[in-house]
Amino acid sequence: MRCAVLRPAILGLGIGLLGLGMMAGTAAAAGPATVSTLCVKPGVPMCMSDSTTFVSADRMSSCQSEVKDYIDKTMAYLNCLNAENISTGQEMTRNVERFNCHLSGGKQCG
Repeated sequence: MRCAVLRPAILGLGIGLLGLGMMAGTAAAAGPATVSTLCVKPGVPMCMSDSTTFVSADRMSSCQSEVKDYIDKTMAYLNCLNAENISTGQEMTRNVERFNCHLSGGKQCG
């Protein structure tokens, strides 16, 4: 049986998040994973759910500061996720290229 050369675009594009999650689970079972960045999603400020927040100027001002901090932390979280996606895509491409190198009989495949 002959194996076909794999293309990264076939492996990752257009399958949706569920498919990517299932692929990640398969890949994790197949071999060691690399250490990834820990992206921590910030929680919504508690003052947003507190009915007394909006009855006093001091509390509103304090909550406004918490919301600004939440926005900054959420933007950092989104940037972290984006960097992790880019890194994972690059890792996948390297591994597919290494697989294809071995498939074609290469000796120096990394």
